[in-house]
Amino acid sequence: MLVGCSTVANYQANLQTWVGQSEQALEAGWGIPSSIVISGPTRYLTYARNDGTYVQGGYWGRTVTPLYCSTIFSIQNNVVIQAQFQGNECTSY
Repeated sequence: MLVGCSTVANYQANLQTWVGQSEQALEAGWGIPSSIVISGPTRYLTYARNDGTYVQGGYWGRTVTPLYCSTIFSIQNNVVIQAQFQGNECTSY
């Protein structure tokens, strides 16, 4: 039985639960980030996911859309201070 729908709003809400958590807790939950950028006192941990492509079209042509989600956590003093994302596959239940 499906209890809910996978939505962008749910993804955003789930990300916000990490704000205030430690960087170690984040990495324990999310794993090793795809990249880390340090700018002044802030560390930016990026988690990138590529879910392939979606192909739509027929006889006259096709449209190919990459499916991806990139999530960035901002860390200061070992604490997550912000979470943001972009992409067309950033959804959760």
